[in-house]
Amino acid sequence: MMVRRQKIAAEKRKDGGTSRWILKLNPKGQTTIPVEVRRALGVGEEIRELELVHTDEGFFLRPHKPPLPIHNYIGYWAEELQGVEDPVSFVRELRGRSASEDEE
Repeated sequence: MMVRRQKIAAEKRKDGGTSRWILKLNPKGQTTIPVEVRRALGVGEEIRELELVHTDEGFFLRPHKPPLPIHNYIGYWAEELQGVEDPVSFVRELRGRSASEDEE
C-alpha cells in the first residue's frame, strides 16, 4: 500500500497552502492514514477512531471518541442505591473495609 503526498500550489489559502494526499486501497479496501494527518487530527494515543462524514461539500475525517462504557450503566442500580446516604462508607463496606477506615 503506497501513499503519495502532493502539494497543490494552485489551491493556496491564507494559511499558506493546501495539502492533498493520494491514498491507495489494498484489496480489502483498507488504507494507511499518513502520520501528518493523524497528528493534525490528534488521533493516536487516546483517540483511536476516525469518523468519516459526508456533507454536500464532500467527505471529511474527524476524530471520534466513543462514549465510555460506564455511561451504559449509569442508573442501572438506581433503585437499589436509593437508601444510601453516605456513598464513601457504602463503597468501603463493599470493599470489605470498615466505614471509618482511611483510604490509602
